[in-house]
Amino acid sequence: MTPAAPEVRAGLPGAGRNKVAYYAFDATPVNQGKLRLTDFTKNANIIVLFEGTIFELCDSVHYGGPSSYILTINGGPYKYYKQILDDIKTLRARGIKVLMNVDDTKQWSTAVPFTTYDGRALNYQQHALFIDSCITAVGLDGISLDIEHGATDNTYYRDLIRELGKYVGPLSVNSATRIYTAAIYYSSYGIPGPTVIGFNRAIAAYLNFVMDMGYFQNNTTRFQRWADSLGNSKVMHGFSHHDPNNSLSVAASWAAWHPTPDKAGVMVFAGNVNKPYTDSIFAALDASLTDVADRDVHSTGVPREYALLQNYPNPFNPSTTIRFHIPHGGFVTVKVYDILGNEVTTVVEKQMNAGAYSAAFDGSPYASGLYFARMTVQSDGAQPFLKIIKMAMIK
Repeated sequence: MTPAAPEVRAGLPGAGRNKVAYYAFDATPVNQGKLRLTDFTKNANIIVLFEGTIFELCDSVHYGGPSSYILTINGGPYKYYKQILDDIKTLRARGIKVLMNVDDTKQWSTAVPFTTYDGRALNYQQHALFIDSCITAVGLDGISLDIEHGATDNTYYRDLIRELGKYVGPLSVNSATRIYTAAIYYSSYGIPGPTVIGFNRAIAAYLNFVMDMGYFQNNTTRFQRWADSLGNSKVMHGFSHHDPNNSLSVAASWAAWHPTPDKAGVMVFAGNVNKPYTDSIFAALDASLTDVADRDVHSTGVPREYALLQNYPNPFNPSTTIRFHIPHGGFVTVKVYDILGNEVTTVVEKQMNAGAYSAAFDGSPYASGLYFARMTVQSDGAQPFLKIIKMAMIK
């Protein structure tokens, strides 16, 4: 589909255009994790520093040391903290937003969410202020919460999530420049991510968007699970090169998929060891956003003419996205046929309003070969529209 016009707010990307890459300091296999922050992907507009802590980068004397993920991993590219800080500056000079992963902990569900190196107990307000001071000292553009470390959903936890939103994110005093996001799961592994953020519009309002990290689950189900509660523009797909369900072809297909209204974008976790995987997924998103055929849409989001766009990816294995435009409301049918003309499945068959749409075709049950997508639209007062495209599935 054609994404809505991006929100223009002092350089923050709009919905559909976020390309988030996680850089893992403890990337595995470690003998491959030698690319620096400035080199591990060419297309991301947001980079999240993963593993290590924001406190370590801010005060390496008191929070670094032998337990440091950042400097003690064998074969990694960094030997000094200054090298990391310099690369952060370089990325930001390129216009890339740099966030730091912040882990929740069991302590977040108590009156004392953090204790400093010298034994000072911080309440939720003091801890949020401490994190803000570290963001400033390191020169970051915000934080990304990693919700998976044994905290429980209670008042203490929710107060801290909201308090952080005073310093980062869309409701903060720094809303034009700082990003606040979170990675959430749908399992006991990720509690309290679903209840505190994923199904809670009021608290999610403090965040720019959430990233779905349930790599092992169906992409559509995963996305809609959170989008039904928070809205599409608050949610993005997450992909990991470690997960067999996230093969490059599948991940690229879902990166290119856009619901109506648009999703927040896509996130890729490939550490710093799989640059081709990361860049290929981002390229799929870019291609779907810049397709020349999409330019026939008015600034209002209503297409000028009927269109059945080429599916993406093509060839595909085993899923692909079929996009189409209808300038007037009507009854829309999209069917898929095999090379012999046999109907394989019905992708769309319903009354629809004017707009730009997309629908997924899952070819898992079918053999490799050439397929045809056939679209018909019957609108009152207009000639019926008919268009057919070829699609190639290669398994």
